[in-house]
Amino acid sequence: MDASVEEILKEHLRRFAGQFRHAGEMVGLLQADGIEITHAREVAPSTWFLRAKPPQHLQEGFGLAPEILLIVITQGGVQARDIQRANSEVMLSGLRLDSNLVIVTDTHFDLQDRLDRIPGTGQRVAWVWDDKDHWAPLSEVLRQQLPTYDAFEERDPVRGDQLMGRDAEVATLRTRVVRGDAVGVFGLRKMGKTSLVRAVTDSLDPASALRNEAGGNDVTSRTCVVWVDAEMLDPDAQVDDVAREMLVSLRRRMRAAQMPYAAPERQGFAGLKDAGEALLDENWRLCFVIDEYDFLFEREADAGPVPGLSRLLRLLRAWSQTRQGTVSLILIGRDPEHLSVPLLDGVSNPLLAWFIPMWLGPLAAPRDTAMLRRLGRRTGLDIGPESAERARHWTGGHPLLHRQFGSALRQATLNHHPALAWKAKTDAHCNEAVERFLERDTVHTVAREVLALLDKRYRPAHDLLLTLAEQEGPPGTLKNQKLHTDGSQTLRNFGILDERTQSLPAYLSWYVRKLLPPMRRMAV
Repeated sequence: MDASVEEILKEHLRRFAGQFRHAGEMVGLLQADGIEITHAREVAPSTWFLRAKPPQHLQEGFGLAPEILLIVITQGGVQARDIQRANSEVMLSGLRLDSNLVIVTDTHFDLQDRLDRIPGTGQRVAWVWDDKDHWAPLSEVLRQQLPTYDAFEERDPVRGDQLMGRDAEVATLRTRVVRGDAVGVFGLRKMGKTSLVRAVTDSLDPASALRNEAGGNDVTSRTCVVWVDAEMLDPDAQVDDVAREMLVSLRRRMRAAQMPYAAPERQGFAGLKDAGEALLDENWRLCFVIDEYDFLFEREADAGPVPGLSRLLRLLRAWSQTRQGTVSLILIGRDPEHLSVPLLDGVSNPLLAWFIPMWLGPLAAPRDTAMLRRLGRRTGLDIGPESAERARHWTGGHPLLHRQFGSALRQATLNHHPALAWKAKTDAHCNEAVERFLERDTVHTVAREVLALLDKRYRPAHDLLLTLAEQEGPPGTLKNQKLHTDGSQTLRNFGILDERTQSLPAYLSWYVRKLLPPMRRMAV
């Protein structure tokens, strides 16, 4: 640590000790655990944030990120706004902080009950003293509290260290964005597309992840991410409405970063053009993200694309060309079908020579097992080789379903070890875990969505999938004569057909055989 930084930290800790009577004992216990305090600051009256770096054996043993955040309320009780500030701190840390865990101390009793009532995601662990002013070491508190929270059960897009097994994809997408490309990120629902893009945009522009003001943090990024969810647009939206949503996102980002921003006098498309050119003239980089981009093209009653959409895309393309790659575009959706049409609004599609498709499939081995075991350590489980093999067989590496299998393993293990002793072994409970996994609505929903998408838009792939699932013997293995059909390529693009084994994930074969209505199977 730099000498000047170290002196600042010491001064802040002296101030902290002057406000909190247990500061000495808290810091001493952290040091005894080998946990190093790296930052300390008062973010609001009586509210302190301490960032701490656990030693490697605790990071690995508990599945922690490189740093954890402690909230210390020196007077009064923790409030929802403190948790919101903590979320911002995670985003502004360069995502070194654990995004799914915060340690909280305040001066009131029943802290854990109050933490559980505060809305939001992630685990909040209360670290408090007992009736005799005695503190347990934080490592012991984590060992007791972490298994009480199902870290596998996460269905919303994840952030920071919770995005696991996607390092190569993040690096590739980041390079393309920095170059000023238009990238289409395609794949099945719940495959992690939004989480992947968030990992890139959070690193390039941390302020874009904030919902509230940064609270005194320095946000120095000169990249501005403008994020729009097309699913939220009205069914009769025009291009001015899309541009207006982009301006709202831009204004929110600048306000969160506490940066000066003069809203354009004009509205809609013209206003977006004015605001964008003003920022580019000030040497900003702009990254536009349109999530669920399909809704720009698939509107109610087959109304076709949003009128005037080509004007917006031409503007972004022109900026990218004339401003030397300082403008990039990311489109998130199921597939590139709409982006490949030669004409849009009766003129040449501006994306044809610009956008690069990027398919996001399941987690490849052994990254799927690494994720399963890390989350297992977080919940007190020792995920054995048979458990990992069963998870791969049944989920095919689908990120959401892999987490669901881990959650089922946790349920099955808890059924036999209610107290959930630390490092409880899971292999003995694999059969029960499979049964619990297949009972889950999430598994059925994912299977239904896969079949519905293929049935509607990729009929050869749909029929091939049903054929593979109905095969005698081990289900779902592709024969040599069908390796290069259009249907098999579609299944590979979506990651439904494993490139190495040429087989389906077992959950799909099981769903087709057990739950798909017989008449639909016979129609193939």
